[in-house]
Amino acid sequence: MSSFKESKAVNLAETAAKAFIHHNMTKLSRIYPAGSRTASSNYNPVPLWNAGCQIVALNFQTPSKEMDLNQGRFRSNGLSGYVLKPEFQRYAGSEFNPMTLTKGPWIKHKAFHVMVISAQQLPKLNKDKPKSIVDPLVKVEIYGVPADTCSKETRSIENNGFNPMWNERFQFDIQVPELAMLRFLVEDYDATSQNDLIGHYCLPLTSLQNGYRHVPLLTKRSDVIPSAGLFVHLMLLDAK
Repeated sequence: MSSFKESKAVNLAETAAKAFIHHNMTKLSRIYPAGSRTASSNYNPVPLWNAGCQIVALNFQTPSKEMDLNQGRFRSNGLSGYVLKPEFQRYAGSEFNPMTLTKGPWIKHKAFHVMVISAQQLPKLNKDKPKSIVDPLVKVEIYGVPADTCSKETRSIENNGFNPMWNERFQFDIQVPELAMLRFLVEDYDATSQNDLIGHYCLPLTSLQNGYRHVPLLTKRSDVIPSAGLFVHLMLLDAK
């Protein structure tokens, strides 16, 4: 097993991705956070997963987008901690490079259609003000190879956490669905400062089922928010 500090691994994933992937076909790579992260912040694990790294260590004590992605990556197997890499990251003749995306079996062009319909029972964030009501908006984010990474968001709905309705449609073009992840983020809109997190949910794109779906929402520390959720319509189709 080889251990790499965060900066070294990220540099290899960006500048020598193909060679790093082939290294990881026969050897285990463990990546650890930089010692300069004295506040226990986290780094983005996605580029390292794209390069086939098996053990991407994060600061689990710190709730963050990066931890959301980590939980989402392993949600397909019940958070048991092991997910088999796609075949193109395992066979010796692979020419896969997430940075350049030359033609190969990893390219499975998909059109991903998302309709954000509504939300239900969103919690109040300011419990000191009983009359305070959230102004929710929804962000739909795709993480994966650089060509697939994208984010889109709905408008905000003023003073409605009970049953806000958006009925907004988005489309994403996905090149490598086996490495793509979907993250829903519900925020309380604030015109004068940073939006506040209401809830989130993340999972691999390949775990989706087409059709109408209720999406549970999790707190910042990934606890389930009782009764809260998103109502969406999802379609992952072969691109024309």
